[in-house]
Amino acid sequence: MTLLGLFYISFLIGLTGAMAPGPLLTVTIGESIKRGGGAGPFLALGHSLLEFFLLLLILFGFTKWLRGDTVYGIIALFGGVVLIYMAISTIKAIPAYTLKKEPATKHRGSHPFFLGAIITLSNPYWFIWWFTIGTGYLLFAKDFGLVGVVLFFLGHILSDFAWYSFVSYGVSFGGKSINTRILRIVLFFLCLFILFLAFAFLYKGLKLLFIRP
Repeated sequence: MTLLGLFYISFLIGLTGAMAPGPLLTVTIGESIKRGGGAGPFLALGHSLLEFFLLLLILFGFTKWLRGDTVYGIIALFGGVVLIYMAISTIKAIPAYTLKKEPATKHRGSHPFFLGAIITLSNPYWFIWWFTIGTGYLLFAKDFGLVGVVLFFLGHILSDFAWYSFVSYGVSFGGKSINTRILRIVLFFLCLFILFLAFAFLYKGLKLLFIRP
């Protein structure tokens, strides 16, 4: 894998997670109706800031335990299983996928930046993702040194900014720029890519654990 490939795959994995129905997407739609298109980038910023701190925690707090083929293999296996679950769950939800605009309400509640952080912390799946898929991919990125880690993180958070900004501005302009059918097709093919990556993770894990030279 090249550095550019590392960035692209990180972006695509992040985009699949961002597009999947979830609390952050729901809040993005609601806040965009109340506050306009700027809500999406602020929500993504709050979300990304927590991801940055968690990335540092993984790098400097847990890396001393993440050494050796056995640990790498276990993480790869768990990451593969979570990826398969994520892809299948998202595919099942695609027929009902919508970015429907609801009646506007008054501006109230926390700023989108803080909402992005709060919703992220309240989502158990976020922790599971980072300690399985994220950690596994981060271990691969570390093989490229600091540049690999930076590109991995940039690809991941740029997918969040791209998607939530797209949704936010699309909703604030009345949803005219959003074609839900096309989004469903894109999400389906992203899920197929995730399934392919999941089996690559599983193969890597099994190879490290049971097919050692």
